[in-house]
Amino acid sequence: MARRRKSASQDLEGTRDRILKAAEQVFAEKGYTGARVAEIAQRSGMDKRLIFYYFSNKQGLYSHILEDFFQRAEPVFDEFLRRRKDMAQKLDLARFLENTTEFIQVNRNPVRILFREFLDGGVLLEALLPQRILPIFSLWREYYPRFFSTPKGSPREADHMLLTLSGMSLFYFLVVPLMEQVWEEDPLHTDRLSERKEFLQRRTKGLIK
Repeated sequence: MARRRKSASQDLEGTRDRILKAAEQVFAEKGYTGARVAEIAQRSGMDKRLIFYYFSNKQGLYSHILEDFFQRAEPVFDEFLRRRKDMAQKLDLARFLENTTEFIQVNRNPVRILFREFLDGGVLLEALLPQRILPIFSLWREYYPRFFSTPKGSPREADHMLLTLSGMSLFYFLVVPLMEQVWEEDPLHTDRLSERKEFLQRRTKGLIK
């Protein structure tokens, strides 16, 4: 009996995973407004009623994907700042960008979904701002003067640097279809990703005071 219960539990988890994987693809391609539950069901190979059973509605499914993404992203940011409380330990900016690049590489669809949310002023942006976005800015502003020289009269200096560093990792993955045409090869090939990481390491030397 215990084995049967375990098998049933695994089946349920597998069903959720298939729905979430399909939903990530559809939301990334079409955004929240353009996504249809019927298409998510079709791609996952599941009955549409199962989506409503597990996630209540389309927004519940969408919210779950973004919340899961932020939870998985937290350790990357924590390593960059929270573990650097000892000022004798130098901030490793190159390592942060490398870790961020690797994280985005395996989370491309959630990243595309999040950027659509930002660009479109999406359905969850108002909730994400106080819960997930502003805490990142607050933490960054606290630590920024310890590691970077800040000109006087530049209250948004820290914010601009956060946007710049984020863009160095994120933008590359957002323009993969474009770079496929420019380079006539896969930008996600192991050699190209290693090339990108080496570039970031070279260009971030000397940024930390």
